[in-house]
Amino acid sequence: MNIPSSVKAFLIGGVASILLVPSAFAQTSDNEVAYTNVLEAIAAQKVSLAQQELFVAQQDAKISSLNAQIDGLDDWKASIEPMIGKMATGIAAKIRSDYPFELDRRMPRLQSLETSVKDPAASVGDKYRKALNVYKLEVNYGQSMEAKKANHPTNPTIRVGDDRWEKEEDGKVKFDKNGERIEIFDGSYLRYGRLAYVYLQADGSQAMRYDLAAKEWVDLPKKSIADIRRGVKIASGEAAPNVVKVPLFPNP
Repeated sequence: MNIPSSVKAFLIGGVASILLVPSAFAQTSDNEVAYTNVLEAIAAQKVSLAQQELFVAQQDAKISSLNAQIDGLDDWKASIEPMIGKMATGIAAKIRSDYPFELDRRMPRLQSLETSVKDPAASVGDKYRKALNVYKLEVNYGQSMEAKKANHPTNPTIRVGDDRWEKEEDGKVKFDKNGERIEIFDGSYLRYGRLAYVYLQADGSQAMRYDLAAKEWVDLPKKSIADIRRGVKIASGEAAPNVVKVPLFPNP
């Protein structure tokens, strides 16, 4: 026989006896468990709610900070754009008053910068990065010595067709290590940072210096040729680095 959950059995003096337990007692015990579970669930929900409120508060703080930055963006743009314009103007003035080296690269960079600065659709960040890049490149020119082959500055030789290329004894065109044809030039230009800019004829018959004040090329004395030739070799990597004399002024 199944004993109801409200009936309890026990022994008294070796005799089996039963005690009827009111069913309300069992129900109360079950209700306490359920109540405890509800309290635990409520507590868990309170913790979760507190965590969510903290997260929302943190997000609100970030949003407020971003809004403050956005509010100040117009002021920032108003102050930074004139500075970029002044940078571009300064760079342009320097290039146009400087020695005439690498103009095939420097002038397009300058024109690109000036176009970007005037473009209302270009972002302030892009304008600033471009201005800073051109500025750094111009500064670096003053910290290096560079040699480059090219034609005479005032009386260049005009070569066309096969006359432009160096040839072997059998008449075949010479190629460099990169597979490019080797072009014939009148001589070499040498830039001593921003201290001086000179030209040396390939056969060593003439040396010239660019007069920055007069904006023209002037002849240098023959005794300068050996020093310039040494500088060209060092700048071209054909000789080890060494002290070089810079022809800052035409010698008498």
